[in-house]
Amino acid sequence: MIQLSNLRKEFENLTAVSDLTLEIPKAEIYGLIGPNGAGKTTTIRMACGLLTPTNGTVCISGINVLEERERAQQYIGYLSDFFSVYEDLKVWEYLDYFAHAYRMAEIDIRDRITEVISQTGLEVKRDALIRGLSRGMKQRLGIARAIIHRPSVLLLDEPASGLDPKARFDLRNLLRALSDQGATILVSSHILSELEGLCTSIGIMEKGRLVRSGRIEEVAASGPGRSIQLDWIGECAGTVQALLERHASVANLRLDRTKGTFEFTGSNEELATVLSDLVRADVQVVSFSEKKQSVEDIYLKISHHEVM
Repeated sequence: MIQLSNLRKEFENLTAVSDLTLEIPKAEIYGLIGPNGAGKTTTIRMACGLLTPTNGTVCISGINVLEERERAQQYIGYLSDFFSVYEDLKVWEYLDYFAHAYRMAEIDIRDRITEVISQTGLEVKRDALIRGLSRGMKQRLGIARAIIHRPSVLLLDEPASGLDPKARFDLRNLLRALSDQGATILVSSHILSELEGLCTSIGIMEKGRLVRSGRIEEVAASGPGRSIQLDWIGECAGTVQALLERHASVANLRLDRTKGTFEFTGSNEELATVLSDLVRADVQVVSFSEKKQSVEDIYLKISHHEVM
């Protein structure tokens, strides 16, 4: 649904995006993460046709965006990091304006506005002038505008900016529901907690390059190591330490009296051998498990935290 091929964008002496290639299949929620200045916004602006790349191609739903921008944008819902609104309009009037701009059938517009207002939690603000909305309510309105025409592809740049915790929770539920209905979503953020529990795949950007990309579990497995937790009964920390240090795949070993953690870079078979060695040495193991890595854990392990 989203195909970026050898995408590059140069601004005078700055290369904002460097030879980026990315394919996102239907119904995927793809999180583009990285620090401010990594090239995320430039990538999304090229993907929706607002910025012409120096080199490379962009296809949305099989349509070349650079060759058929207007046609492609019928399939795209876009929310920029900072967007303007028409402050003299009421909320419903603003959505009505964009529904007509997207050439929706007149007979569908009224019901669609009501549906989108409900989805984004704007019911009490339906007839309010936009100039009186809080930043968070304006952000909700921007999201409502992005989905008004039922796009098959959503490109969202920092969509949770300005939202309170409840609104962020509602946004995650909305995006999951849209994905379940078949929408493909590319969402960027430098606040990693916003993407936790939402994305099915992630891409890590640094200095205009995509340094790692794939499904979350694949990216986590390709990192420098898995985090293993174990607990045991009895005063045998010395035995545990000696056994674990024999394994070349064990690193960053941290032990307390009856519990510990370590990083493991070996295979599942090798990890099973570690546990077998502990049991054979009469260590009474209570628990031995891999700590689930969050998006933040993955990013901190893989990223070099570089910006342009």
